[in-house]
Amino acid sequence: MTETNPLIALVAYLLAIATSALLLRAVPKIARHLQHSGESRYASIDGLRGYLAFGVFIHHSIITWIFLRTGVIDFPPSNFYSQLGQGSVALFFMITGFLFWSRLLSQGREHDWLAFAVSRVFRLYPLYLPLMLIVFISVFHLQNWELKEPGMQLVSQILSWLTFERPDVNQYHQTGMLISNVTWTLGYEVFFYLALPLAAMVFVYRGNWLQVVLCLIGIYALYQLVGWEHSLKKHFLSSFLGGIGAAYWVRRPHLVAWSQTRLAGIIALLALIIAFIAFDRAFSLMPLLLLSSFFVIVASGNTLFGALKPRSIRWLGEISYSTYLLHGFVLWLLVQRLPLMLHLDATQTWVYLPLVAVCTCLLILISSATFLYIELPGIAAGKKVLQWLRQRQKGEKSLSEKAAR
Repeated sequence: MTETNPLIALVAYLLAIATSALLLRAVPKIARHLQHSGESRYASIDGLRGYLAFGVFIHHSIITWIFLRTGVIDFPPSNFYSQLGQGSVALFFMITGFLFWSRLLSQGREHDWLAFAVSRVFRLYPLYLPLMLIVFISVFHLQNWELKEPGMQLVSQILSWLTFERPDVNQYHQTGMLISNVTWTLGYEVFFYLALPLAAMVFVYRGNWLQVVLCLIGIYALYQLVGWEHSLKKHFLSSFLGGIGAAYWVRRPHLVAWSQTRLAGIIALLALIIAFIAFDRAFSLMPLLLLSSFFVIVASGNTLFGALKPRSIRWLGEISYSTYLLHGFVLWLLVQRLPLMLHLDATQTWVYLPLVAVCTCLLILISSATFLYIELPGIAAGKKVLQWLRQRQKGEKSLSEKAAR
């Protein structure tokens, strides 16, 4: 059966890696970017990102295949294909928890919260806003540009999409399926970002008991506010703890030294394999413990026998946000819409698999372009905005000092 055959995932990964390798040879700008970025402190995590984002694409490819044949949107019957989605997202949450908690532990009270806030906005939205616009245009195109909702209702839908919710647009059923509903994870990321200063007050800065109580109340209020439309699930949030635990782990040199050994690499791979084969969901105690064990070893710099080291994998890691955010629309366009235009039956294996192969190569090409020409300029714009805010702060400070004299 297609939806349980792991060879499909293997071939898809090989296609993605080959496409990435060809781009490195054909596009000097990509090679220069990787050379300029060099070997980062967490190079193993950079490589891991590429596998994870593409794993979510494969997961949704199988879900789409099942939907086309049965009309039902459900998890794949294979634990492996199910975990390529859930397990990959859990590990993404761990990466977020690890990177930002590590920065907190290193910088302490010197942590630049303004830079953090600006960088997060300019990391998430420059690519998300064009995707959101494409979704709205696609919906209205499919409905012959007929407005089926009151104007204020459409405004409400736009605002909801701006906060990563996915209500149906203009009565188009299951609008979120145009992007495989991937933005649900961004709500959890945003909650983590907003809660981070409060969590820092409790666990890093360690203020007095009143500050601790107020911060805990604030975290709970944020939990309710961010999850107003669809409640945030605590077992999903718990995956961030794996990353936070890893941030403490890598601060102990003897643990890092052990984690970089051959034995640790074997243990990490065994933990990952067991989590992906023995469990059909990632967000419960045992799979999360297994995935956390895998992650702390990777976060310590273990390249898993070189699997996280090649430049082609590092490039997949660089473009992982584009890959994650855009893959649903690429799938919808090529696998659901294109066969209708060409009068092809996408429920046939001989039609579906070549379409997924084309999707794979096209996704890496598109993601590479959007990273270079949308994400990177967005990051640069964020730095300019931060610089402008700093200058404005200095100007206001100097004015207040003059007024005080």
